[in-house]
Amino acid sequence: MFSLLSTSCIKKNESKTINYSSIENEYLGAFDTFYKYIKTLNENKLSNEKMAELFNINFSMIIGNPTLNLSSLPEIVGVYNDIRNNTYSFICDPYDFNELKLAKLSYLPLTKKSVNIGLLDVFLCSENRIPSYKMAFIYNLIYDESKEKWLMNALTEVNPKYYPTDWRQVEIRDSFRYNGENKVNEIKPLLASELMKGNKSTD
Repeated sequence: MFSLLSTSCIKKNESKTINYSSIENEYLGAFDTFYKYIKTLNENKLSNEKMAELFNINFSMIIGNPTLNLSSLPEIVGVYNDIRNNTYSFICDPYDFNELKLAKLSYLPLTKKSVNIGLLDVFLCSENRIPSYKMAFIYNLIYDESKEKWLMNALTEVNPKYYPTDWRQVEIRDSFRYNGENKVNEIKPLLASELMKGNKSTD
C-alpha cells in the first residue's frame, strides 16, 4: 500500500525503464475496489453480496458488438460466474486455471468521481502456475455518493498491444504482481471477443 502512496519510483521491466506515478488521493478508493475485485475473482467468491459491494447495478461490457448492458445484480453475478468458471477453464485447457496476476496497471482520471483503470493481466494455469496467456482491459469506476464508495461501472476489452502506455503507470501491489517467470512480450495475447467465438487469439 505504501508503495502506491510514494510520489514516484523507477523500476526496470523487460529492459525498459518505467516511471511510476503516485495515485492521487481522489482515486485511492477506486484502486481499493479494483483490487478487491481481482481478489474476489481469483478466490471465485462471486456471490450477490460480494458483487453488490463492487459493482454498479447498471454495468456495461464493451466486448465486440453489440455492447452488453447488464442492468441487475443477478445478471452481473451470472455473467461473471460464467467467465470465471467456464471462460477461464477454456483459456487454460487442458490445464486448470490457477490465478490471475497483473503485469501492468495504469489510470486515467476523467472527473473527481470517475476514473479509468487500465490493466494487462497474465493467466497462470495448472498447479505449476504456468504463465500461459495475457489479456488487457479498461475498467471505468465511478464514485457512488449514496453508498460512499467506488464501484465498477464498465469494462472495455483492449488488444494487449494497445495497452495504454501513455496513461499514468502505477506500481502493482506485491500480492497481485506478475513476477515475470516468462517475459510478458513472449506470452500469447487473447481478446475477449474472440474467446466468445471459441478462438484463443486476437484475430
